[in-house]
Amino acid sequence: MVKLSRYLLVLVTILAMAVAIPKIYWTAFDQPIKKPFVMYSCIEKDFMIQRNEDPIVREDTRGNKYTREQYEERLPFLYMRQLMMSGTMKDTINGMLMDVHEINLNRSFFSYGPTDMVMPDPGAWPLLESESGRANLEMPEDFFRITWRMEFIDAKSNRILENKSRLFSAALYNKGFEFPARKVAGLPTTRKSCDEGYLIVDSKDQLFHLKMVKGNPYIRKVNLPEGIKFKFISCVDFKDKKYYAYLFDSSGDIYILTQDEYELVKFPVGNFDPETEELRIYGDLFNYDVIITGNGFMRVVILDKEYRKVNEYNETWPVKSETRPGKIFAFLFPGQVSLTNESSSFINFYFTLSKGFNWLVLSCILVVGHFMIIRKRGRLIRHVVDFGLILVTGVFGFVAVNIFPNKFFD
Repeated sequence: MVKLSRYLLVLVTILAMAVAIPKIYWTAFDQPIKKPFVMYSCIEKDFMIQRNEDPIVREDTRGNKYTREQYEERLPFLYMRQLMMSGTMKDTINGMLMDVHEINLNRSFFSYGPTDMVMPDPGAWPLLESESGRANLEMPEDFFRITWRMEFIDAKSNRILENKSRLFSAALYNKGFEFPARKVAGLPTTRKSCDEGYLIVDSKDQLFHLKMVKGNPYIRKVNLPEGIKFKFISCVDFKDKKYYAYLFDSSGDIYILTQDEYELVKFPVGNFDPETEELRIYGDLFNYDVIITGNGFMRVVILDKEYRKVNEYNETWPVKSETRPGKIFAFLFPGQVSLTNESSSFINFYFTLSKGFNWLVLSCILVVGHFMIIRKRGRLIRHVVDFGLILVTGVFGFVAVNIFPNKFFD
């Protein structure tokens, strides 16, 4: 019992130090990466790059430097309010007369991060009336879930609304829906211009659009390419009403689902990993700026309004493990345990191994050091577990086994 208690204390100490010591190390020696802000100029037909240095650098890919005012003039849709206030907004751009209404109508912004994918599933969603005849959207008094059928549950009494449930379940079934639902994506809020319901993926990875129109179900099955499976769907509410959502499939492609035609359009932007990479999409009167940021790289792809590729910009920088502090860390520690992670908003134990095996050199030195400490305590075979812990966990194990020495063998 004493032996078991001692090893439990050792393991808890190793875990605690694997959390605390690397965190202290990175707090002291980390060198944050200053990622550039890159946008496409419809005036220069080039990428405008802003680097957060001291002082701030604004340039294009040809090395031309710009003042703040010059930089803003070359991104007229991003800084429209400032340009209009200063009187420097152009009357025409690329032969098109600038109209504030049209500019605002075509302006859109979408942002996605890996934490969005691991958000908890609520399990029940509100289905708003799409054509209520009211000026403002109103939250319903019931919520739906899709298990072996579609069920509506009264929020106050928790009773199942049987008639409504049968009506919508039958409508889904008649459209070929295979229960239960894998994904339900929508905008469950009244803070949107109108209600377009939900995009739902069934158990056979078929995609359906569902909304309620005057109390009755409206359901549309979307034709999908063979074998496509969606990892994440994010619905949007843009003023131009061109598409319902951005969809990320398991192959790393980004799609949009157009309104009215229900056409699935693939963005020609290359591979995108929604589990580790960030995505931002700026839409304006002429282009879409698709910005993908990952560990050590940025890729900016420009599409025209027909979703055809216009230009592309790539930039890389050293990842944390390739910097000097990262290389020293990989020698000192076999890895680290964190309670938080950039890809999740949840508190948990996240294990990250050091790149390479340089830490084994220090571990072997610590094993020899521990041997020198305990060589007079008796038979070394009785300390083999301690040697193994030090070899695998390095400095964490060395400190832990010496804080709680193996005294019962002495």
